[in-house]
Amino acid sequence: MMTNNTNTRPNILANGTPLFCDLYHLTMAQAWFADGKAEETKTSEAFFRKCPFGGSYLLAAGLAEFAEWLENWRFNKEDIDYLRTITNPDGGRKFNDEFLDFLEWQKLKVNIRTVPEGTVVFPNEPVYSVSGPCWQVDLVEAALLNIFNSQSLIATKASRMAYAASLDGKKRPLLEFGLRRAQELGCFSQTRAAIIGGATGTSNVAAAKHYDIPASGTMAHSFIMSYENELDAFKAYMKASVGNTILLVDTYDTREGIKNAINASRETGIELMGVRIDSGDLAYWGKDARRMFDEAGMPDIKLVASNDLDEHLIENLVMVQKAPYDVFAAGTKLVTAYDTPALGGVFKTKSYMGEPKIKIAEGKTTIPGATDILRIVRNGKFEGDIIIKADDDHILTGAQLARDVTSYTLGSQNGTRAVFKKGTTATRLLQTIVENGEIVCKPETNVKFLQYTAERNLLMLDDCYKRLANPHIYGVGLESGLYALQQNLIKAHLGR
Repeated sequence: MMTNNTNTRPNILANGTPLFCDLYHLTMAQAWFADGKAEETKTSEAFFRKCPFGGSYLLAAGLAEFAEWLENWRFNKEDIDYLRTITNPDGGRKFNDEFLDFLEWQKLKVNIRTVPEGTVVFPNEPVYSVSGPCWQVDLVEAALLNIFNSQSLIATKASRMAYAASLDGKKRPLLEFGLRRAQELGCFSQTRAAIIGGATGTSNVAAAKHYDIPASGTMAHSFIMSYENELDAFKAYMKASVGNTILLVDTYDTREGIKNAINASRETGIELMGVRIDSGDLAYWGKDARRMFDEAGMPDIKLVASNDLDEHLIENLVMVQKAPYDVFAAGTKLVTAYDTPALGGVFKTKSYMGEPKIKIAEGKTTIPGATDILRIVRNGKFEGDIIIKADDDHILTGAQLARDVTSYTLGSQNGTRAVFKKGTTATRLLQTIVENGEIVCKPETNVKFLQYTAERNLLMLDDCYKRLANPHIYGVGLESGLYALQQNLIKAHLGR
């Protein structure tokens, strides 16, 4: 008899369970197996159709954790025993013994190409390309999209907040304070993604330990309310926290709180490092705090702003109201991707048994065949992307186009031609990480290095694409041969 242990949650990544999937992935696998098609090969690719947050780019994130799950992928006895218990509405078993015996001995046999974490990507481009036995390709879909969709959203949100915090040329730290508001137990993946996107520290101690990133924090209103008065609370905290004397000054009255912070430092003889303001008119109180500290002879006090920050409020504080904050701490609207809570990345069949496949639907027509991204670089900046056939091995000579390449622009200008001349600097983005189920290129796991990768990518993206409102749309097109294939398949399926 199986038991349900409600006191623990299984580590899905470490145990590699293939049950990290939707039920229909397994019912389809059983049907392919029964029909003798399980070993027929296909290629499916993951991409997204629209950039989040009204922006024009996405930071790809989550690869290392997806690879960790792949590396441990296997059906163990407990998985098989559980599948035996799933029943149909009529009470019969959903999975038969022959199929379950087949699953128990299987090894992963897929091949995977993907962009590295921290890479800037754009709509309709292949971010992952997975090929192999049809049932296994489909069986990795849910894990891939679950990790990619959620972490890429948070990384992109963090990058926008970090960008807003430095719009005036002053680099201000962005802290992730979202543990209590996150929608995942432990907030691990959100914290990880926020760091990749540009956050410099986290309040989440477990995640800080796990990912070896800085733990940051100040104090809560509850500490102050445990004392008879605010001044005593500040003095007690400062005595116990030398080197981390950042006080929360808005529990009762913000102006009095600032005065009490000044007096606490004077009466204890302990240097006050900063204050955090978590309510009210942040611009007004930031300016008032700076004035009061300057008048008190404390011009170096750091001001930290929190309270439901997003990139738009940060931009307003920095660029419009010139609020003198030194640090921004974001919680709810960062870790929940508040204004775009779902990316909508999809995983679509691109070829079956070597034959290109296409889905034709209004607004959702796919690009046939296995593909890759060719990124054009001019004057140290990303100039545009071309989606090419994955087997186009002669399009580059080193880091330059080996021939003139014609591209047909996707989107509202679909069909517009652009020609990139031979010798133009370019690079292919997708890298092979898995061959026949084995990790052959282990993805980077150090989130600080991944943050650096994202920073380098964003530096090569012109500011017109990073505007928080009405950004310029980055150009993505189809290589002429791939465009012709797509159009011919559309005509063939529609009988034109």
